[in-house]
Amino acid sequence: MKALAPVLLALLALLAAPAGAAPAPARSPGEIQGVFDRNRAPLQRILLKYQQRMPLEQVLRLELRFTIAPDGQLSEPAVQSSTYGDRELEAMLLNWLRGLRFEARPVPAQTVERYPLLYPPVR
Repeated sequence: MKALAPVLLALLALLAAPAGAAPAPARSPGEIQGVFDRNRAPLQRILLKYQQRMPLEQVLRLELRFTIAPDGQLSEPAVQSSTYGDRELEAMLLNWLRGLRFEARPVPAQTVERYPLLYPPVR
């Protein structure tokens, strides 16, 4: 029941909005970047562990795709492109991405088509 509270609040906010009211604004790039910044440590551990096994010879460039639901949960995570194409690394990154949580807000679901991640090799 506790997990349903944010969803119910979002639905109530939508129902309470006056007819013809402007739609709620989408999540800003700054809000999205803030969530990624706050969750950077687990991402760094994944990348460092990978780099110990497979030394990076060039910058690791990834483009991620995901959808943020009004309740703040992430769905449909995918790696759009990767300079290394390593399936094991991509699976670890997708698991990390699924664990991200945004603030529940009365906004429509938002799909981020291309979110870039860059990780330089450690020399």
